[in-house]
Amino acid sequence: MTKETSGGLRRRAESVLNDGRFEAADITATSVKELLHELYVHQAELEIQNEELRGAQQALEASRLQYLQLFQSVPLACLAVNAAGIVGEANAAAERQFGLPMLRLKGRPLTLLVDSLDHGRLFTALGRLRETGEWVRQEFRYVGPQGTVIDGLTDARTVALDDGDRGDVLLTITDLTERNAWLREVQQARDDAERARADYHHILQSVGDGILGVDADGRIRFVNAAATALTGHLDLDLIGRPPSDLLAGPATEGDGNLPADGKACLPASGGAARALALSLTDGRPRGVACERLRREDGSIVLVEVSISPMLMQGKRLAPIQERIQGAVVAFRDVTARWAAEAALNLSERRHRVLVQSLHDALTMTAADGRCLLANAMAERLLGGPARTLLDPTAAGYDGDRTEGHLVPATAPASPVATTAGRRFIDANGNRLHGLPPAAEAARSGKPVVERIVGVVEGEEATAPTRWLRVSSHPVADTAGRVEAVVSSVADITAVKALERELNVALDARERFLAAASHDLRQPVQALLLLSDLLLRESLPAGARRAAEQIQSSLGGLGGMLDGMLDISKLEAGLVAPHPEPVDIGALLSRLHGEFAPLAERGGQELRLLAPRLATRTDPGLLERVLRNLLANALRYAPGGRVLLGARRRGGSLQIEVWDTGIGIADQHIDRIFQDFYQVGNAARDRREGLGLGLSIARRLVTMLGGSIDVTSSLGRGSRFTVSLPLVESGPGTPARAGGAEPVAIAGGSEDRLIMLVEDDAVIRMALALMLEEWGFRVAEAGSGTEADGLLDELIESGQAPDMILADYRLPEGTTGLMVMDMVRRRLSRDVPGVLLTGDTSADRLREAAGAQCALLHKPIQPNRLRDTLSAALNGFTAL
Repeated sequence: MTKETSGGLRRRAESVLNDGRFEAADITATSVKELLHELYVHQAELEIQNEELRGAQQALEASRLQYLQLFQSVPLACLAVNAAGIVGEANAAAERQFGLPMLRLKGRPLTLLVDSLDHGRLFTALGRLRETGEWVRQEFRYVGPQGTVIDGLTDARTVALDDGDRGDVLLTITDLTERNAWLREVQQARDDAERARADYHHILQSVGDGILGVDADGRIRFVNAAATALTGHLDLDLIGRPPSDLLAGPATEGDGNLPADGKACLPASGGAARALALSLTDGRPRGVACERLRREDGSIVLVEVSISPMLMQGKRLAPIQERIQGAVVAFRDVTARWAAEAALNLSERRHRVLVQSLHDALTMTAADGRCLLANAMAERLLGGPARTLLDPTAAGYDGDRTEGHLVPATAPASPVATTAGRRFIDANGNRLHGLPPAAEAARSGKPVVERIVGVVEGEEATAPTRWLRVSSHPVADTAGRVEAVVSSVADITAVKALERELNVALDARERFLAAASHDLRQPVQALLLLSDLLLRESLPAGARRAAEQIQSSLGGLGGMLDGMLDISKLEAGLVAPHPEPVDIGALLSRLHGEFAPLAERGGQELRLLAPRLATRTDPGLLERVLRNLLANALRYAPGGRVLLGARRRGGSLQIEVWDTGIGIADQHIDRIFQDFYQVGNAARDRREGLGLGLSIARRLVTMLGGSIDVTSSLGRGSRFTVSLPLVESGPGTPARAGGAEPVAIAGGSEDRLIMLVEDDAVIRMALALMLEEWGFRVAEAGSGTEADGLLDELIESGQAPDMILADYRLPEGTTGLMVMDMVRRRLSRDVPGVLLTGDTSADRLREAAGAQCALLHKPIQPNRLRDTLSAALNGFTAL
């Protein structure tokens, strides 16, 4: 049977078996046999195939189990995802990674396993994989156990599973969370290292010392900005060169750049180049105190060099030569320091010589009493009575140590000797108590300045006294404890002797000036009164001119005496300001009204700038100052312009007087406020003043709490500025315009009896005539005794004096004040009094100021006398 026939029979047999249809008419017996044979053969083949198929199935099942075990044992999380994004399969690694059991992973939407921020990116990549088969390995953020975030490196490929729901894409997820954290830490460490490197680089570039980084071969590899600035080379010029090209060797004593006393700071041997070579050999740091550095321009500077080898840290057991990587060479310009040290040494020597040559004793004593420093004079004084004055551990002058809590307990007591014929007294001669200067400074921690101590060697009154001026200053440590006391002592015995002689001379001068002033004022007063009476008579023209000239000269002399009296009053403290509300604008307006006619007669222009300002001050003293300034401005600005004005400047009031006069040279500015100093009046022409006005003005302004300044330009004019505190006057208090107002006698002068007591007959006569001409009745007496008798006569006649006008100095040792007391006592009532005196001594001024009377100094102008009498009769106090 051919192969084709056999194949046909087999197909027919299979058809019969499959379809169940059999057509016997078409099959012969032979065909049936053949067919049956083929059927048996086919059945046998089928059995064989079935056996092979069962073997293949068993092998396939074993392989499936192996692959399943392999899938489950893969350390990477594997997920099979279908087209709907549902997980169909997952391995054990996926269970661990996502923290979910297998049953909850299967059928779970992929969106619940992926961070929402990566949804779009992941599904876009999956769609591209299904369409094109392309996948790029990339990281996605997955949601791990308890919401933690997993950085998963994801790989994907398409798969064909037997069930489409089981998935068509296999995702392999590698957990890179720890790796990424480690990488971030590494990157952070790299960033920190880079920042540290940049910081160190910035620090090295910004330090003031020049720094060279040298490799193991001794070649420069790094240069900072200070090194290039100090050497004058560019960094590229220095890279690769040895430092020895810059170093000119150690400084020597004969080097012009090295100070003469710098020998002690020279290197022991060799220079910086040799030190660098040694450090690169043995790894030890070295330094050179003074090395010459050659700059690019050829100049030499002195530098201090320090060399620090750089060693590898990972080869601690290796030989030192193998561990040396290089060295850091730092150098600093010490040229100025050498010069400063030389200058300091020179200054120290000079100060030592200066201290030793001082006439005053200078000493430094430790808190425990040890002498740390003493010059030659101090060494001599320390052996004498001054030792205890300079000892911080000394007891009090009376041996008391209760205040010595700052002195160490072990410090020996050195009580001041107050017996054995030695006493310590103060400048007034009183015995001293308490602590000596050095001990007081040590205990209080405060300086004791110029303490005058007298050392009396003996108990008798005539015992010699050695006068010392002691100053002690404590020296404290960082904790504030006094560790030493610096004291200076000057022997002022000769100065005290001169001071005593000077005081005697000053007392004699004051007595002489008072006596001379009194004796001079008496005849001047008589001449002044007589000339005034003479001018009231009808005189020929020549005699009248002579009388007027006499009166003018007497006025100048009286002005000089009054100026000296004013200075005496100010120095004695007898002038006190009486502040009250003052309308500055009204005061300036009144002064302008008085001086404007005078300026007009002199062809001058006086302008006024008077704002509405008010303050509290003494109007009389302020007016006197302004009158002086206006008079000077008109005197020294002939034909010019003068401005008087005031303005507010912050919290002060400024009153200014401007003029376009001759001005003041710079060399005279600081002297015009001195007594009797005048610019341009070398001949002392009394018509130009006495040189006391500005001196008195400054004293008065200072008394008012202000200041007076001047600015001037020679040939262009001057400006005087009076600055006063601007104190607003209280509400409801009217401000005065200031200045004296004419005083009228209440009830007139008729029937007013004045007791005149004057020992000088001429002055008494002139005063009597003048008082009678003014309408007063006058009762005269020449002494205190005559006044007592005169008072008896007046009382017997039923009269009593309305006022007492008396000279201070009277015969028989009595005074005008005694006469006033006598009259008031006998009449048992207060009688107004006016005291006349030519005595300008400070004691006399103080005595008269305490009396209940008005005070006038001779020579007295008639108008001044009349105003004073009127004020006294009207009940006013002394003017």
